[in-house]
Amino acid sequence: MSILEKARKLMAERGYEALLISSPENVAYAGGVSPPSQRIVRSRHAIVVVPAAGPTHYVTIQLEAGLVKRRATTDEIHVYQEFVEHPVDVAANLVKSIGAGSARIGIETSHLPAADVDRLRSRLPDALLSAVDEDLENLRLVKTPEEINTIRKIGAVAEAAAATAVAEASFGDTERDLGNRIAELYAAGGGDQLTMLVVGTGERSAEPNAPPTGKQIAKGDLIRIDVIGTMNNYYSDVARTAIAGEPDAEQRKIWTLLGDIRNRAIDAMRPGILSSDLYRIYSEAMDDAGLPKYHFLGHGLGVTLHEGPFISAIHDVRLEPGMVMCIEPLCLFEGRFGMQIEDEVLVTEDGCEPITNGGPLLKIGG
Repeated sequence: MSILEKARKLMAERGYEALLISSPENVAYAGGVSPPSQRIVRSRHAIVVVPAAGPTHYVTIQLEAGLVKRRATTDEIHVYQEFVEHPVDVAANLVKSIGAGSARIGIETSHLPAADVDRLRSRLPDALLSAVDEDLENLRLVKTPEEINTIRKIGAVAEAAAATAVAEASFGDTERDLGNRIAELYAAGGGDQLTMLVVGTGERSAEPNAPPTGKQIAKGDLIRIDVIGTMNNYYSDVARTAIAGEPDAEQRKIWTLLGDIRNRAIDAMRPGILSSDLYRIYSEAMDDAGLPKYHFLGHGLGVTLHEGPFISAIHDVRLEPGMVMCIEPLCLFEGRFGMQIEDEVLVTEDGCEPITNGGPLLKIGG
């Protein structure tokens, strides 16, 4: 089932005559592209209008029209001039033009500013505006084959970039040297951009989101790497741990335990299992190993970095074929070191399939 088919099935079930999709992630999901300035200039709305039947529409600022025309998946594109026209007015007129001016309309209340919601109400006084945020989040849980293919491609790029950059590194290189090489390899492999890159060495490997600095890699350092970026709107999230030289007994023991815990969680992934049960397996294994556990084991991955389903004690989502999850056991010992292994995993009809597959500690030198 395509994204549009899924959206219209949802609309039929909920009684929507139109959806006004406005958040960057859902605009990318439903419209094929999210203009860069939409994320940093709040007034530059991009809005995808999905009617119950007929052509789909994309409302974009003129500045971004070229990009949108090249990449949008909607049937029609409507361009507005900044400071002259308001995108909410353009979207409201579209709703009227498709005969839905007095119908139930789904809008993203967690994204649109209150002033714009009020403006929309004034332009569509006879419409029933309803929050569609949770429905859209649920719509994204199960990926289409096209989505899975993109996630698979960029996951492989991220995994290879981390492994190759570490293999080429030497003692005395800086975190920034390593980070720059990862960025080069990521772009060369087809990645659009790195949205966050973690490269923390030594005691900095215990910092959850440590950006690369000028700190030099010393013999005995652990290096924790997390490669987070996008390709065609879809995210990679692959974490690896490297050792500069040889691991000591404690490092080797903890890494072996983390790998075993990761394998237990992946072995248990299958359609029908509750995400909270996966967390319980992880939690009990961490307790048995005497390691500090984190408040979640993993999360869904798609047009956002962290999306449902979340693998935690308080989330009870049954896994379904087509869900893409990140499994990421980690141990952070503040002031000493951190270790993490994070892989992307596809839930299949009869189990799961790792998209990326971490193994031994990566190694610098020797």
